[in-house]
Amino acid sequence: MTETVYDFIIVGAGSSGCVLADRLSASGKHKVLLVEAGGRNETELVNMPRAFMKMFGNPTYFWHFPIKPQAGRPAGEVWPYGRGLGGSSSTNGTWYLRGMPADYDGWAAAGHKEWAWTEISRCFQAMESYRVDGAHRTRGSDGPLQVTQLPYRSPAIAASIEAGVEMGLPRLSDINTPGTLGIGYTQATVDRRGRRASSYRAFLKPALSRPNLTVLTDALVEKVELEGKRAVGIKVRTANGVRIIKAGREVILSAGALQSPKLMQLSGIGPVEVLTRAGVAVQHDLAAVGRHLADHAMISLSYRLHNDPGFNKEFSGWRLMTHALRYYLTRKGLMAYTSPEVTALLSLQGRSDWPDVQFGIGPFSMRSSEEIKADPGRGALEDKPGITVNAIALRPKSRGTVSIRSGDVTDQIEVDANWWGDPADKAFMVEMVRLVRRYMRQPALKHFVGEEVVPGPRIESDEQIAEVLEWLTSPGVHATGTCRMGGPTDGVVDGRLRVHGIQGLRVVDCSVMPVPPAGNTNGPAMVVGWRAAELILEDAG
Repeated sequence: MTETVYDFIIVGAGSSGCVLADRLSASGKHKVLLVEAGGRNETELVNMPRAFMKMFGNPTYFWHFPIKPQAGRPAGEVWPYGRGLGGSSSTNGTWYLRGMPADYDGWAAAGHKEWAWTEISRCFQAMESYRVDGAHRTRGSDGPLQVTQLPYRSPAIAASIEAGVEMGLPRLSDINTPGTLGIGYTQATVDRRGRRASSYRAFLKPALSRPNLTVLTDALVEKVELEGKRAVGIKVRTANGVRIIKAGREVILSAGALQSPKLMQLSGIGPVEVLTRAGVAVQHDLAAVGRHLADHAMISLSYRLHNDPGFNKEFSGWRLMTHALRYYLTRKGLMAYTSPEVTALLSLQGRSDWPDVQFGIGPFSMRSSEEIKADPGRGALEDKPGITVNAIALRPKSRGTVSIRSGDVTDQIEVDANWWGDPADKAFMVEMVRLVRRYMRQPALKHFVGEEVVPGPRIESDEQIAEVLEWLTSPGVHATGTCRMGGPTDGVVDGRLRVHGIQGLRVVDCSVMPVPPAGNTNGPAMVVGWRAAELILEDAG
């Protein structure tokens, strides 16, 4: 029997891959195969937004990539990475930000005109279904991706917004208003029925009945098959063995910023020294594959909360059972969305159109600094009410690497996060901590905010804050840059996401981003899939 030859083979059914599979198969003109190493994962843990914390550590839902030990960091750090249909959009905190026009226009100014904000704004508008009063005119209301505003309101949450206004931030009815700093209620990829709106549920699931779309799950791609300098298919391992599947037009890697460079290197495409050390025959020397890894670093400052009960006691014992039961019966309540409830976009550099700091403010708090440092189960909620600011550095200068260790696809990759590779990043985060403290001292919060719990009032000097940052900083898990747009010497793909020097091979995921966008990367990952589909179909004619 002759094996089917697909026009397009997409490797990875994550935030970008599901969008891409939907858009490429929509006309019925092209045969599309979507290959995913994980399973379907259609469970209530995925559907229930607040349940994402229960999935952490479970290999059914997550890859866990060990991070190369960093000085001062906790031992045994891993990089969690969504596994299964929807990828990280099925396991994340659902926080939805689009990035700033200046982000995308910066990509265009670097020579990638296909990614200017005028194009990306149009794609977001077509992609979204956001129906909330005060929505900016650039928002979409009829697209497949439902986005909602978090519904929780309390006196402390209202005061959190007032505090931002007192600091000079505009009050935004739509936190995704383009090109401005501001503060407002958080938006999330949660649909209007209280279910997680993953890229699988929003884009892929409605397309599954198309006869020209095939989805293969529990299938581990070992490498891209090459004939000379052309990609012609994939080598894939399933429960039935290993086989070659042919692509008539293109192989498209959408495996994410850690696994797309891994697959390229396993296929012999990458830095010569990495391939040689791993024992992989060099097919094409492309120095930037797996280089330029960037991530948003985050630190959480927690405070006692007064005159508002907060959430600390809501997620254990009988209260948790009550909230879960309410969700199962009504799809409403605390389990129907996630924290933080308020989002702020700020700038320490003074640019009004390009934030470099993101706050997420929610009515919960963690254990004290001393307990966190000593406890490998760090992150437990306090018994007393609390409020936390998650502060995220949006413009990191440090860059890390992703490298294979061998030619075996099951061998762990080496992830060198290199958090503090550039000293400017730590200095910036010291100032970011001071910015949080200034925010929490605003008059609007005086009635609600008590003593700082994490890192604590004794941490005052720059040196003390810098020391705390060594172990209290956590990754944003917003990996970008490892297959970035650029030229053949400093990049991996061109502006149409075609791999330099290899015909029939593209990369479509966050790894192509030259620099990280402002905010969480799930929305931008989806729009990369949408825009890439347009470019691919244009090239296909």
